[in-house]
Amino acid sequence: MHTATAREEVSAPALTITEGLAELVQAFASRNVTAARATLKRQNQTYEYTVDDNQPGIQRHIEGRFTNIQIVVSCLSPMSAELNAELQAITTTAATAAQHWTEPVNRPTLVKPSPTDQQMIGISAEMKELDADISRAARSSHVVLIIGESGTGKTTAAALIHRRSPRAAKPFVDINCAALPETLIESELFGYEKGAFTGAVATKKGLFELAEEGTLFLDEIGEMKLELQAKLLKAIEQQKICRLGGTKDIQCNVRIVAASARNLQQMVSEGKFREDLYYRLAVLEVPIAPLRQRREDIALLVHDRLVYEQQLASLRTPFEIEDKALTELAVYDWPGNIRQLHNVLSRLATRTDEGMPITAAAARSELARFQPETSNNHCAVASERAVLLPADCRMLLPGESMQDFINRLKRTVIESVRNSTGSMTHAANRLQYDRTALQKLFARLIANDNASEEDTGRESALAA
Repeated sequence: MHTATAREEVSAPALTITEGLAELVQAFASRNVTAARATLKRQNQTYEYTVDDNQPGIQRHIEGRFTNIQIVVSCLSPMSAELNAELQAITTTAATAAQHWTEPVNRPTLVKPSPTDQQMIGISAEMKELDADISRAARSSHVVLIIGESGTGKTTAAALIHRRSPRAAKPFVDINCAALPETLIESELFGYEKGAFTGAVATKKGLFELAEEGTLFLDEIGEMKLELQAKLLKAIEQQKICRLGGTKDIQCNVRIVAASARNLQQMVSEGKFREDLYYRLAVLEVPIAPLRQRREDIALLVHDRLVYEQQLASLRTPFEIEDKALTELAVYDWPGNIRQLHNVLSRLATRTDEGMPITAAAARSELARFQPETSNNHCAVASERAVLLPADCRMLLPGESMQDFINRLKRTVIESVRNSTGSMTHAANRLQYDRTALQKLFARLIANDNASEEDTGRESALAA
């Protein structure tokens, strides 16, 4: 039924572009696939039919082309391979029909895309769990703490929590606590009264007031000084703030979402972060896995970024990438996560001639920028970078022997340095250890650890 009527649904003559894109979106909806928007590029003009700007994350882009006409539908629903192929055929049919579509009276021209419009993209189990966590957090009114390495998309996750929440129609205000001096952070958050300090020539509202009834996102909250943490805790608990130089409290109805790339729990144990604030923030935790732990998402991220780069450059021809180049990107560990991936793809796009594919050689060349020129130089640089170890490395576990503790510590050090530097090769350089020997040691430590767990399980079974 679906395939038989595909051409009828989207190829009617004398349609305007808006009507044609609307019918295409409806064809998707009839197959239980929700589309956020449909974009048409024709004769150097770009048109967009938007269903809902506040829809949650994009799952997949369906593309159809006919000569110099391209249509891309951004879908919010997961789908089978069979349904994906059917929708591609429908979109291609629409692209063929689009050569006859007329200009709408009020043409919705697509503005240059912005990176802030991006969504959480992925099909991995980690991303599905993240999507569920975001939805659960959005339904709640509690404070949320997003944890993850730099570049994993914590700001995007915070924005999605806001957009899926009952506060979606109200402001989403964000501040990076690591980007401003301590004195400025306080005045930015709470505002100030006229004459509060030199240069305060007028009263200024703080971000708490600007985010009234909406969401205030505090990025890199681990960089906030202890004195300011105490004021923040009071503001969160009492839903009241006092401007600098002010004498009265101001009631604020604000939902707090915080994020940190640092281990706040360990910072608490080191006296660098208030314990009471940590427990107030960590009511709902949303962890984001690093890119190296969800490599199956890399292909989708690459495609999405290349579509963005094509739109940004106003190119007629989509960027293509060789399978071997995609493999090069998929096996890299991405210590800078999605932010680093976007950097590499932007450089590849600007260095690739229109109509030519991105090659494996080009991908290797770009990734080589992040490799050390010499091992000695890398060791010298890497030795200056501290690697944070888990808090349990300072504990001797119940019944744990000295040798067991040393083995566990060795394994943790290798794993932490490898994750920090991006690969086992870099970890070997950082630890000044032969790479092959380090891999064998790590494999042996894991095997010993697994064997110990099996022995414990066997003993428990016999005891039962």
